[in-house]
Amino acid sequence: MPTPDATMPKKLVKSATEKLLAALNRADELGGEVRDYVQERVLVDPRYVAARRRVARLFGRAYESKQESTAKADRAEAARAAAAPTAASGAKTTPVGFGDPSIKAQIYGRKSCPWTGRAITVLERNKIDHDFVDLDDPELENKIVGLQNETHQHTTPWVYLRGQFIGGFNALAEVERLGQLELAVMTAEERDNAPAHLKSIVITPRPNTDEVAPADLDAAAPDGE
Repeated sequence: MPTPDATMPKKLVKSATEKLLAALNRADELGGEVRDYVQERVLVDPRYVAARRRVARLFGRAYESKQESTAKADRAEAARAAAAPTAASGAKTTPVGFGDPSIKAQIYGRKSCPWTGRAITVLERNKIDHDFVDLDDPELENKIVGLQNETHQHTTPWVYLRGQFIGGFNALAEVERLGQLELAVMTAEERDNAPAHLKSIVITPRPNTDEVAPADLDAAAPDGE
């Protein structure tokens, strides 16, 4: 006669226990899903919302439904997105005209012009980074008419500090003499944080408006200040 396997009752108990735990876990999951569904329905039910408002008023408080909270959050997010600066998207704003506020100093001039060389020397002496556009380059000569129209100056060089046209070499030398060069190359944010006595300084453009002979204009803008 075969001997009963002593391990069988243990296996049955283990199997029954596992099935019971699985059933309990599933019941808990279903209970959670039902609970979440009921709560979701209650929170958006108009009758529930109206009742909560009445109770809140009795205690001198305001009640905001879930739908209202979600709508308010969406409106706030849309307002933040609309107010975000263009620079945050990584797009670089194209400057209007020849002056670029993102550059400390710009000189439009000629390597053959001594006044252009002197203007560059002023910037180098003050260790100011700058861009130089050589109008002796035939491909860049077409900028001359645009510079004349924008600045009403007909002689080289044309000097811009933080996008603001100030004039030629004489104007740049005067800004340096007055001790205003450091202020002139500050960004708008840096100026806002500058001491009060610097904020009151206004740097006025001093273009060289001397007339030149038409024959000189036919060739290109003449040199000199």
